[in-house]
Amino acid sequence: MYIISLTQMLKNQFTLILYTSIFMKKYLLSVFVLCLLTIPAFAQDDYEWEDYDLEFTLPANFDVTASSGEEFTAEGGGMSFSIIPFDDDSIDSSDITSYTIEIAASLGLDGIDDVDLIDINGFSGGYVEGNQDGVTLFMMGLIDPDSDTNFFVIIAFEEGDTKASNIAVNICKSIKKM
Repeated sequence: MYIISLTQMLKNQFTLILYTSIFMKKYLLSVFVLCLLTIPAFAQDDYEWEDYDLEFTLPANFDVTASSGEEFTAEGGGMSFSIIPFDDDSIDSSDITSYTIEIAASLGLDGIDDVDLIDINGFSGGYVEGNQDGVTLFMMGLIDPDSDTNFFVIIAFEEGDTKASNIAVNICKSIKKM
C-alpha cells in the first residue's frame, strides 16, 4: 500500500508539473505576442524645436515638414501636428480659453467641445476640440509664463478616429520646455 501511495503521489506530482508547464508556456506565448503587437503602437521619437527650446514626443511614423521660427509641423499616420508661436502679452492664463475658442470659431469648426483650462509641464493653456468636413482638430493655446511668446498647438486627424485622439492627447502631454 505504501508503494502504491508513493507511486500515485509521484504520478500526481508529475501531472501537476506537466499542467503547470503547459500553462506557463501558453502564458509566456500570450505575453510575447502581446508585446509584439503593442511595440509598433507605442514607437515614438523625441523632437526638439530649438527655435523655442521646446521638446515633445511624436509617433515614429511622423515626418517633419516644417521647422522654422514660424512653425513646427510634422505629419504621419493620417495625422498632422503643428506648433505655431504667437507674441501677445495681453493674453494670460485667465483668458487663453476664450482666445482659443475665438480662433477655433474663426476657422469655422463645428461641435466645439472639451473647452477647459489646462496646465501642462509649466504651461497654462486652453483646449478646444472641433470638427470640419470630416476632420477633427485639437487646438491648444499655451501660455509660457516665463516669456512673451505663447503657442498654439493644432493636431488634425480623421473624425471618429479614437486611436488618433489618444495619440493627440499623448502628444499634447509631452510638450515641455528644454
